[in-house]
Amino acid sequence: FQLGIRIAFFLLLARSITFLNNGSSGKVLSGHKLFLFYQSALLLLIFRDSTFWAPLQSVNQDLYNGTLEFLYSTPGSRYAYYSGTVIQSVLLSLIVFFPFYILLCISSGANAVNLLMVFAVCLVVGVSLTAMGIMMALLALLWRQVNSLTHILGLLFEFLAGAYFPVSSIPAVIKYTAFLLPYTWGYDLIRYYSFSRDWETLAPVRMEWLILVLSAVVFTFMSRFLLRKTEERSKKIGLNVL
Repeated sequence: FQLGIRIAFFLLLARSITFLNNGSSGKVLSGHKLFLFYQSALLLLIFRDSTFWAPLQSVNQDLYNGTLEFLYSTPGSRYAYYSGTVIQSVLLSLIVFFPFYILLCISSGANAVNLLMVFAVCLVVGVSLTAMGIMMALLALLWRQVNSLTHILGLLFEFLAGAYFPVSSIPAVIKYTAFLLPYTWGYDLIRYYSFSRDWETLAPVRMEWLILVLSAVVFTFMSRFLLRKTEERSKKIGLNVL
């Protein structure tokens, strides 16, 4: 319902403002193209809610119920537990994702290959977001006030990565910060394929794909490392006093 309101808002916004994509081509974004620009961002926002928040919510609930303390006392895979919460949430979010994906397919007019590439970008970025969500959940065990930090980071990632305006238009210092986020490259590639490859990317397309894949690997490694440290800490002092 919230995403539906955003779609309606962006449709009205696209009829009243114009953006200049400050790349070498200097293309103007207005009307239908600007609406498509916003639509591309909404696809990743659906996955963000499923991957970034699901592990954190599950940890808060299971820690309160005592389920998590039992899980850490068994030889089972804790990483599978966190990944399972994400997979469950993603499967439920597909009910919302596919209508917006179909709307993008219709409004973009892109061919089947480009639309499949859009879906592939969402999947790869989803792996990075899953690892980031697991790290937020693990931080919730070490620092109970991480919920507020997660909301702040979520908003910063959303705006810095270019969900609502081209990254090429923001100041250089902020732009370099945006380059560290998988969102940035995900938004850029989705727009590249949604515009039938008539979109000036921030870097060569192959390089952006490489960055996305490396981000997924690096964040997954970091989440596994943090999980191991959290397990070591829980064995020493117990989850009940974390």
